[in-house]
Amino acid sequence: MKTSKQFYKDLGAEGLAERKKAIHTKKELVYLKRFLNKKQRTLDLACGYGRFTIPLAKQGYNIEGLDLSPNLLRKAKKDAKKQRLNIRFREGNMTHLPYKETTFDAIICMWSAFSELHKKSDQIKALKEMLRVLDKNGFAILEMPKPKRVKRKVATAMISGIGGMPMYYHDKTTLRSLMKKVKVLKYNVFIDNFGGRDRLFLQFWK
Repeated sequence: MKTSKQFYKDLGAEGLAERKKAIHTKKELVYLKRFLNKKQRTLDLACGYGRFTIPLAKQGYNIEGLDLSPNLLRKAKKDAKKQRLNIRFREGNMTHLPYKETTFDAIICMWSAFSELHKKSDQIKALKEMLRVLDKNGFAILEMPKPKRVKRKVATAMISGIGGMPMYYHDKTTLRSLMKKVKVLKYNVFIDNFGGRDRLFLQFWK
């Protein structure tokens, strides 16, 4: 069974970048900025090669990135340096965040990264870690594939001709169940157009 770290090593930063057109990223940034402000301490969780981290930092947002893939982070650091941006990028896993309590006001976790946690125990760990590092009244917003009928909640697909990691296909019911397990009372589960396609979102507050 391939892990996310192994998959992104095989795919590479260039291969991942080819999966998203610039116009889609531009639209997605406009959408994200509806939730963020420049005074917030923001974490781009599973930031990859900095697709959102770098342009948001360039526009004055106080943001840093974390990812489990060393090769994607090398690309992010290289591109940030080229643009003379002082962005902190760290390697780590969302189930064990390398930050102190109350470090951030906002967390964004985009591009199905949360769905790569195919075990419910890891999903719960990640959510608890997000809550731990969020400051009072801070929030996280997670983006996932639009719900669809599947025979199994966990499945593996070919991505860009490469065997992918197992993915957990969430729907509104599974996300509400997770919120109950981590004892979050204030949250919103919704479907919205994100960069030209409908996606499933979970936003919750500490």
